[in-house]
Amino acid sequence: MKYPFLFPKISAIFIERVNRFVVKIKIKDGLSRSTYEFAYLPNPGRLWELLLEGTELLVFPNPKNSKLPYTVLACKKRENYVLLHTHLTNHIVSTLIEKEMIPIYKGFQVEKKETMSAKGRFDLLLKNLYSQEKILLEIKTCTLFGEKIAMFPDAETKRGQRHLVELLELSKKGDQTEMLFVVMNPEVKYFLPAYHIDFNFSSWFLRVKEEIKLRAISLTWDPTFTEVTRINLVDIPFDLLEQELKDQGAYLLVFRIAQPVNLVINQKTFFIKPGFYIYVGSAIQGLEARIKRHLRKTKKLHWHIDYLLTYAHSIVPIPIRSSEKIECALASDVGKLSEGFVPGFGATDCKCFSHLFYFSCSPFQNSDFHELIIKYRIDRLCSYLR
Repeated sequence: MKYPFLFPKISAIFIERVNRFVVKIKIKDGLSRSTYEFAYLPNPGRLWELLLEGTELLVFPNPKNSKLPYTVLACKKRENYVLLHTHLTNHIVSTLIEKEMIPIYKGFQVEKKETMSAKGRFDLLLKNLYSQEKILLEIKTCTLFGEKIAMFPDAETKRGQRHLVELLELSKKGDQTEMLFVVMNPEVKYFLPAYHIDFNFSSWFLRVKEEIKLRAISLTWDPTFTEVTRINLVDIPFDLLEQELKDQGAYLLVFRIAQPVNLVINQKTFFIKPGFYIYVGSAIQGLEARIKRHLRKTKKLHWHIDYLLTYAHSIVPIPIRSSEKIECALASDVGKLSEGFVPGFGATDCKCFSHLFYFSCSPFQNSDFHELIIKYRIDRLCSYLR
């Protein structure tokens, strides 16, 4: 695989994710007939908001002896393609540095790729042609973004945290170290670590900002997704991160109820029909501990949701950290997407009709639900940046 992407690219439609690295796709042939195929997805991220049924993909054919006939290169999000083949990001950045297209690395050349140090393996070793200055550079691909703000990671990353710790130790020994986040959306103006998703990585990110140079850039591609045409430096608002990086906020619990349930709690009966549900909760402090408590099978039953979760399947927590109280506004917006609610459930200490909402199908198949998550996790922060 070489950059620029001069090889043939085939348009396809995403159908479903079979497992972490395999997706089912639909390809139209020259006779306007559709065939279903399987493709390799070289991206371990969750990609919730990108890989929805019907999303347009770019794929390319694999060699004949491959296990799968195609590999996914990118997907379309609004008007732009988003690179999903994360193995290629290092090669793209390396080429752009050599061509002096990234202003912050002008005058540098790539001395070594996949360079080893006493603390581990890093993506690039750069050398300044004039000063002989050297930089150990670790590169991260960012595919999670809202209107103006991008975040990394989209799932917990112990590997990313380890890289920050290793770069910090090398920096203390005198090495110049950097971490570069490559955002796959040209409209993005700001970057933050995804503190809703990985609190520990985000804490380390803030902790090392004085010792490690943390940078972010966004890429603009040509319409055929062949080469990068523009690179913009993306700002990192550390003060906003410090304000919001707290173990408090709201959360969603998404789960399935397989059989009808009649819950009797404090002489009040709640009828729960089979289907999917979203519960909206909050924690003034100890958000992570609150969610872990919900997921425990053995606990003292206290809140309404404790009783219902004993019947729940496939519980998925979605934390939304916030310095403001957003629980009731969040419940209102979830209610607008839902097909119904359980009156009074989980809303004993507020004026909401309910904090438990019904869906006949999984909310994760609903693009509006993912936009709601982006709104509260990412786009809501734009008001602080004006």
